[in-house]
Amino acid sequence: MRKKMLILGATAILLTGCSNQTVAELFETKKAETKSEKAVTKQEEKIVPEVKVVGENGIGAGLIVRQDQDKLYIVTNGALVASKPIALVEFANNKLKEATVHYMSTAHNIAILQVSYKTSVKVPTVYKGDLNKLSVYVDGLPHIIHKYSDKVAAYYIDVEQPLPLGSPVLEAENGEFVGIYFNRQQNEVSQPYILPFKDIAQLVDEWIEEGMRVSDRLSQSKNLYPYIEQGDQAAVTQVIEKYGKNIFAYNEDEIKQFLDVFHKHLKAAVDIQDASVMESIVGADDLQDTLKNMVSYYASKQAKINFSKTTIKNIKVINQRLVVRAKTEYLLTNSAGQEALANSKMLYEMIKNEQGEYKLIRLTTEE
Repeated sequence: MRKKMLILGATAILLTGCSNQTVAELFETKKAETKSEKAVTKQEEKIVPEVKVVGENGIGAGLIVRQDQDKLYIVTNGALVASKPIALVEFANNKLKEATVHYMSTAHNIAILQVSYKTSVKVPTVYKGDLNKLSVYVDGLPHIIHKYSDKVAAYYIDVEQPLPLGSPVLEAENGEFVGIYFNRQQNEVSQPYILPFKDIAQLVDEWIEEGMRVSDRLSQSKNLYPYIEQGDQAAVTQVIEKYGKNIFAYNEDEIKQFLDVFHKHLKAAVDIQDASVMESIVGADDLQDTLKNMVSYYASKQAKINFSKTTIKNIKVINQRLVVRAKTEYLLTNSAGQEALANSKMLYEMIKNEQGEYKLIRLTTEE
């Protein structure tokens, strides 16, 4: 009876209703400050651009490089946040905010995080001079930048103790943004490295504007897995406990990709009127039977379906199972060729096996 109700519920849903400052602009000479500044509203707070970035495997740092109204964009080390598409950002006022990985670059080993936060921040200008022998501050400590003697135009600072990955390097005299500190792998040896921000400022503008597809971001992240460094896990755990939610319990990018695969398989099953194409991603016999009946129903109506967008509303981890609440938009075409836009709200229950494969074990409609 429950299976029958699920089929009817799912098919009923499916068949009814058948100008902001850019990073590049920071190169321009600062205009004379006006006599008066806009008053900061009571809802806003003034913060400094340097932040702490908490990844699954350690704690690093980052710098706010752009503010678009209530959205902040932060540049940090890519490997620090490569394991999951989200991170925690702690501001100087001790506030914790959840951040999404907006863009990931394997080539430069950097990530751009996006945080929603109603605040006011003074984004530093970008240093565009020569880096060699430049006096800078990193993590509050004074250093002198040196140039590696290899053929690659690479810069570094001498450090006795490792600094937080992604730490902003600031010019000592005026506090201009020089670059990002992290480690590079050279001849299988980890070396301190400074990425000059002036070399990628224009790219960062483009990345912020364009964003990144889930599949591309996931691919770029996996390319950085070999460079992930294990940091102070106890400190990470303390921050997670303070935030009150383990944002690293699952990889949302992988889940989004799996849902896209599921919908592609379902469309193919409807097109060829054969539910067997679903077997590779389904992990329960009763669900496979349900999907078979659904496909048969569409076949009897000579209906076609094209999925367009799936938005994840909520993810819960229950007894090692992932319960995903999502809304899916699609285009339904009947036997007469008439088209109708519709959407469905579903609960997808899935598991991830030892081989890293996702399997769908239950699918229910949400009223």
